[in-house]
Amino acid sequence: MNFNELNLSPELLRAVEDMGYTQTTSIQEKTIPVMLQGLDLIGQSQTGTGKTAAFGLPLIQSIVPSDKKRPQALIMCPTRELSIQVAEELRKFAKYTENVRTVTIYGGQPISVQIRELKSGADIIVGTPGRIKDHIDRHTLKFEDLKVLVLDEADEMLNMGFREEIEDILSYLPSERQTVMFSATMPQPILNLTEAYMKDPEFIKIKTSEMTVSTIEQILYETNQGTKQDLLLQLLEIYRPELSMVFCNTKKMVDDIASLLLSKGYGAAAIHGDMKQEMRSIVMAKFKDRKINILVCTDVAARGIDVDDMDIVFNFDLPQEIEYYVHRIGRTGRAGKTGIAISLITPRQKYLVNVLERLTRAKINKKPLPTLAEVQEIKFHQMKTEMRKLLAKEVPDEIKRIVEELVDEGFSLEEISRALLFKTIGGDVFKEIKSPASLQKVVTHKGYSNLTLDVGNAHGIAAAHIVSCIAEASGISGRDIGKIRIGERTTTVEIPVQHDKAILEEVNKATIKGYTIKAVLSPVVDRPYEKRTYGGSGSYDRNRDFGNRSKGPRRSNYTEKN
Repeated sequence: MNFNELNLSPELLRAVEDMGYTQTTSIQEKTIPVMLQGLDLIGQSQTGTGKTAAFGLPLIQSIVPSDKKRPQALIMCPTRELSIQVAEELRKFAKYTENVRTVTIYGGQPISVQIRELKSGADIIVGTPGRIKDHIDRHTLKFEDLKVLVLDEADEMLNMGFREEIEDILSYLPSERQTVMFSATMPQPILNLTEAYMKDPEFIKIKTSEMTVSTIEQILYETNQGTKQDLLLQLLEIYRPELSMVFCNTKKMVDDIASLLLSKGYGAAAIHGDMKQEMRSIVMAKFKDRKINILVCTDVAARGIDVDDMDIVFNFDLPQEIEYYVHRIGRTGRAGKTGIAISLITPRQKYLVNVLERLTRAKINKKPLPTLAEVQEIKFHQMKTEMRKLLAKEVPDEIKRIVEELVDEGFSLEEISRALLFKTIGGDVFKEIKSPASLQKVVTHKGYSNLTLDVGNAHGIAAAHIVSCIAEASGISGRDIGKIRIGERTTTVEIPVQHDKAILEEVNKATIKGYTIKAVLSPVVDRPYEKRTYGGSGSYDRNRDFGNRSKGPRRSNYTEKN
C-alpha cells in the first residue's frame, strides 16, 4: 500500500516523501489505520520492519495544538540509543506539522538539562522508564493531558528489569488513553501487562516470512573458535563493506575485537553497556557520520541504532537468545535495499543452521573458508590500485628526503618499496585458516600431558567450560580429555600427549566465559592412558557426567575440590 492511501495529513505525507518512502511495510499498513481509530493495539514485529513510522505517524496526527504544551503522548523505550533514535524520527515526520515538540529524557544526561527542556513544553515525551520515573517523582513531568502511550520493544524493557518502573509510571497516567505496545516476542510477562493495562487491544503479528530477511543474503562460515578473529579480518578484506556492524555476546569480546580492528588500521569502535552515555553518544555520532565504518557491539547496546544503508552485519558470535538473530540481521537490507549477514560458527553449532533457516524461512548459504591464494589475490589487487592512485599524486619533499637518506645508506629503491608494501599489507594476509574438518584430531592414547590454564574458580569456571573450550578449539573429542583440576586461579587439564602442542596452540587463541586464555604445557604425565573411574579430591568422573544419556539426564553442575 502507498502512504497516500492511508488517512494521513498532507503535512505527514510530505514529510514521508522527503524521507524517500512511498510504500508502507506490512506493520505500517496494518497498524496505522487502527491507531488512527484510537484503539489499543499490540504489534508483534522485529527490528527493521518500520515500527517507528507505524506508531509515530498516527501519533503525531493525534496531537491537538495547545498553549499548555503538556505531554499528549508518551513513548517508553528500553535504551537511551533507541529513545534518541525514535525522537529523531518523530521530528522528521513532524517536519511540516506545526506546534509539535518532542523531548527526549534518559539516564546519563544531566537531569537539569532535561528539566529546562520540559519547562519549555513538550507534546511528545520519548524516554527510558527509569528517567521518566525520576521526573515524575520530582514533579517535573505530569500527564493530565496524556492521550497516547506507546511501549516500544516491551520485551526488552522487561528483560532489562523495568517492570516495576513501568507499572509505577502507568499508575500516574489517565485511565482514558490509547495504549500501544510493540514487542518482538510475546512471553507471559508481556501478556500479563496487556491484560492489566489495555482495553480490548487489536493484535497484529507480522510473520517471519513477511520480514525484511527476503532482501538479505545470509552467509555462513564454519571455523574453530580460535581462528574466528583471523577469519573476520580476511572477510573484511574480501567484502570491504562501507558500513558494517560486528555482534559479540560479551562486553570483553566487543572490546577485544574493536582493539584488534583498530590495530589493523580499520575505522572501528566499540559500544556496550559499561560505557558512559557521553562516550556512547560520541561513538554513535561518528558512526552515523561515517567517521568510523565498523561498529562492534552487544545486542542491548545496539538497540536504537538505525542506519538504512548498512552493508554487512557480522555475527562474530551467534546470539545466546536465538530470536535475536533476526534483530541483528534486520539492520541490513532495509528500505528496499539488499544486504548481507555473515555468521561465524564453530563445528558444534552446526545444528543451529536448520534452526536459523526455520526462523527466517530463508536459505543460509554455507561458504568454504577463503583460501590463502584468494585472500592474497584480493589484497594485492587492492594494494596495486591504491598504489597507482598514490603514484599519480605529488609527494612532499620531506618524504623524498627520507627515501634519499635510505638510498645513501645503501638500500635500493626496490628494497625500500618491498619493505613499505609489506608493512602496509601486513602479515595477516599470509595466514591460512584451516577448515575445522582438517583439524579433527584422531586420538590413539599413549598417555597425557598437563595443560595449565590461567583461569579457575575465581573466574567462575567449571569443568564443562574447560571441556567445551578445548574440544571446540582443537577438534578432539571431549571424551579424550583426562582429569581436570580446578584451582582458585589456575586449572590443570590432562590432554593427549600426541596432540599436546597443537592443542596448546589452538587453546591459546580461545576464550572461556569471555576470558582470554594463556596456557602452558607441563612435562608428560607419568601414567599411560587407562579406563577412567574417577573419584576423590581434585577430579570428576567424565564417564558419569558425559556418559550414555539413556542412563539418566546429563549433569550440568560439577563439584571440584582444590
